[in-house]
Amino acid sequence: MARILVIEDDKVQQRIIRHILDGHGHDVTDAAGGWQGMCLQKEYAYDLVITDIIMPGMDGIETVRELIRLYPGLKIIAISAHKKVYLDAAKTFGAMEILAKPFTPEALIGCVENCLGPRDVQKKGPRYRTNDAMAGLLGEPALQN
Repeated sequence: MARILVIEDDKVQQRIIRHILDGHGHDVTDAAGGWQGMCLQKEYAYDLVITDIIMPGMDGIETVRELIRLYPGLKIIAISAHKKVYLDAAKTFGAMEILAKPFTPEALIGCVENCLGPRDVQKKGPRYRTNDAMAGLLGEPALQN
């Protein structure tokens, strides 16, 4: 189990990402933006940070840059539904993995495993089934326990 900070301004996306990570045994904390995420990282020293790129206030690129400057070696996954150039910039500034939205639960867990190594990811995750209310939010099929 890893301690993961999710910086995402969209509450629905935040909830879905939490659901995926909780289902794999991780301890997840949410932050609504870059500044809040920076404060939480300073106080709690998470194992992994997952940050959206396009957010009000301190955007994800600036968040990645500052986190890497203050915590060299911190593992970061950058996510975005916007142009790939934003994800490429996040990788240039220190994100270990990048993930374009929409993504599947398997893609997210794959990135987490690449960052943390398989010892921090449960071997068997939950099975997911389609939930029409959530379809298309992160990828097909949407998630439901």
